[in-house]
Amino acid sequence: MSVLNIRVYYEDTDSGGVVYYTSYLKCIERGRSEFLRELGFEQDQLMHHQTIIFAVKSLSAEYLFPAKFNDLLTVHTKI
Repeated sequence: MSVLNIRVYYEDTDSGGVVYYTSYLKCIERGRSEFLRELGFEQDQLMHHQTIIFAVKSLSAEYLFPAKFNDLLTVHTKI
């Protein structure tokens, strides 16, 4: 499992200071990228040298409670 801490910046929020729902997807993608990096895979090298590209086929999310400006989120990524 990979763990990544991500700070919520103003640009991640809506006018009420709550994280806009699409910003969570960015956090998920960063978690996946760091997980692959920890396993020894750099996505740019996989793309250029082995023509491997990762694409999201489907996604389901359940928002349990809102994150807000300046919160520190922890993203857990596992196989």
